Amino acid sequence: MSLLSSFEFERIRAQMADLCISEPGRDIVSGLVPVYEKIVIRRDRERLYEAMEACVRFGNLPLEGFRDIRNLLSHVKKGRSLTAHELLDVLNLIRSIQSVLGYEETIREVPHPALNDLFTTLTPKEKLSARISSIINEYGEVKDSASPALSDIRRSLRRAHKQIEEAVEQFRSKHPDSMVDSIVTTRNGRTVILVHASEKNRFGGIVYGDSQSGQTSYIEPSVLMHANNHRLELETAEEEEISRILNEISKQVGENAEDLHADLETIALLDSIFARAYWGVKNNACAAKLNEDCAFRFKQARHPLIPEETAVKNDYQLKEPYHTLLITGPNTGGKTVSMKIFGLFTLMTYSGMPVTAEEAEVPFFDRVFADIGDDQSVASSLSSFSAHVEKQAEMLREATEHSFVLLDEIGSGTDPREGESLAIAVLNELRRRHVTVIATTHYSRLKAYGRRHDDILVATVEFDAETLRPTYRYLEGITGESNALLVAERCGLPRSVVNYAKFLKQQATSEEEGMAARLEKQLMDAERKTRELDQRLAKIKEYQKTLEDEKDNISRRREVLLDEAKEEAVRIRESAKEEADQIIRDLRDNAGRVKYHELLEQKHRLEEIVTEESALEEEYDRPFTVGETVELRSSGAIAKITGIRKKEIRILLNGREIRLSADKIRHTRKKLPKTAPVTIPVPVSSIEIPESISMECNLIGMRADEAKEELLDYLDSAKLCRLKTFRIIHGEGTGTLRKLVQDILAKDRSIDSFRYGMPSEGGTGATVVTMKD
Repeated sequence: MSLLSSFEFERIRAQMADLCISEPGRDIVSGLVPVYEKIVIRRDRERLYEAMEACVRFGNLPLEGFRDIRNLLSHVKKGRSLTAHELLDVLNLIRSIQSVLGYEETIREVPHPALNDLFTTLTPKEKLSARISSIINEYGEVKDSASPALSDIRRSLRRAHKQIEEAVEQFRSKHPDSMVDSIVTTRNGRTVILVHASEKNRFGGIVYGDSQSGQTSYIEPSVLMHANNHRLELETAEEEEISRILNEISKQVGENAEDLHADLETIALLDSIFARAYWGVKNNACAAKLNEDCAFRFKQARHPLIPEETAVKNDYQLKEPYHTLLITGPNTGGKTVSMKIFGLFTLMTYSGMPVTAEEAEVPFFDRVFADIGDDQSVASSLSSFSAHVEKQAEMLREATEHSFVLLDEIGSGTDPREGESLAIAVLNELRRRHVTVIATTHYSRLKAYGRRHDDILVATVEFDAETLRPTYRYLEGITGESNALLVAERCGLPRSVVNYAKFLKQQATSEEEGMAARLEKQLMDAERKTRELDQRLAKIKEYQKTLEDEKDNISRRREVLLDEAKEEAVRIRESAKEEADQIIRDLRDNAGRVKYHELLEQKHRLEEIVTEESALEEEYDRPFTVGETVELRSSGAIAKITGIRKKEIRILLNGREIRLSADKIRHTRKKLPKTAPVTIPVPVSSIEIPESISMECNLIGMRADEAKEELLDYLDSAKLCRLKTFRIIHGEGTGTLRKLVQDILAKDRSIDSFRYGMPSEGGTGATVVTMKD
């Protein structure tokens, strides 16, 4: 099994290739393999990062579909003339280049120096595209307007076709009995008529042959010969003119062939980069950072082939003083997946691909080695163990201190004593060379070996002893149990057999190993409790942030209300001042003529204005009080406050008691209109006073109880917004919703009338309502 196949790298690469728009771009992605040159890895990482930023803010690269015409460009450069369809392919390529350059202008506010190196090599070829567009239409046909001569020829051709049609019609009218089913067709490019064989020599002209039955013949009567000849001459002239035009434009394409070839490769590369970036955005991935410290850091990482909604995300790290990571844990618990994440993320980063983690950091290596899976081969006489040993021998021959080695179930496939001894020896040699190693194992001696050395980081994947299932959570600093006996019991092995196995295991376990196992169990319990506390703390912080945001919103809303109140006070003050000035002017103008009682009246009015202006100074900051008359901000309706409880205010509006927040009302000097005897207020649940309301209420698809609640809410909103007329859509159906609607409307005293809709209003599937004034 190849290195890439061990990590299922090809499947991920194929997903990215499918997102390419062009065939050349798809070829680039399909051929991606890890590279180990630092400068190339850094360059590809920067391009990927910039492309992902652009995709998030501005969407994917808007490439138009274009074909791989590199061979065509090579031929036209040597002087070959292009067909109209080939010119259309060239035009599509130029349009794709122009689209890419337009996208680059859009994303300029996002720094993209690495991508800019590619964008700046592109040339729009506007003159060439304009010339091709003037010659070729969207179907790959030469336009009439391609040249004045071609326009004249095609105009003459249309006339020639009309002359032929007229000649045929003339023949048909003169010899209706001679023609067979009025059939007109072509032979050798000439228009011919099907007549009875017995009359084929009556009309002069040329006979083109008989039908298979011999009963009919195809003839070109003399009346058609001149028209056919003229049409063929025009078609020949048309072909020659088209050939001349195509030769001329092909020379222009040939002059730009090298630039177009380079531009094609550039936009194919951009297509491949943005396909990888778009895959990363879709999968919530990131472009991994790179370091020289031999350090891995992955935050909330998951395997890219496991769906995000089902994957268990983990944080991983391997840094100084550790160079070896030893992962233990139960079968199917996620040991190999965790190990593969390290290797796969490294290979993907070296291939210019994003990795599925919130954050990621990968070191530079000169080579990656992996022994994963079973390479047993009958043809090569290799057992599973032999295949593993051959790979490990290659690692020991070629790995350096800058290499990365991954070993799955090291030492397995043979006698456990010999296998774990061999595994320890292999790890010792790799550690001696300072090779970065990640290995998985079930062996107890290997676990103890890992705990004894300071440069080995031990870790496990968690197993839930209560449910007897793995949790797939990765825990550092602990060498977990394989839990084989618990799994065996869950799989139905007799309890007596399992208990005897536990007895034998306990006999084979040394006191030191037993103490280590108990300590690790305590550590795992502590880790689980810590994780639960962290989750609770995260929820508390989230709730705290929500409260702080709500507090900020209230403060901002209060400031807005204060500003509005101040502005309103200024307007009232100005109005009062103007009125006072007018009174003073009137008094001056009528001095000597004004009567005493009129003077007293004007003086009283001035005192009222001064009193009102003084009261307005603090009006905007005054709290609401029970019994106060207020105005709804949304509709201007006047209501009375009946109760206040913390941030909730109850008002009486049109005989209905409504609960709302203080920002929905304002102080007013308006008075409540005099009404009939007081009605008993009907308390309702707290509602939002709508800023605006739709002119229709759609109940289709709702159950009766849902529709009733929806309609009552809508009627309340309609009254608050003082809607005069509106429409309720209930559909025809069984009539249940229609009857419910009309029963409710009939009982509502604020409704003046209701009727079925006109055909343009929904007919009997809708009811139009008119409210009282």
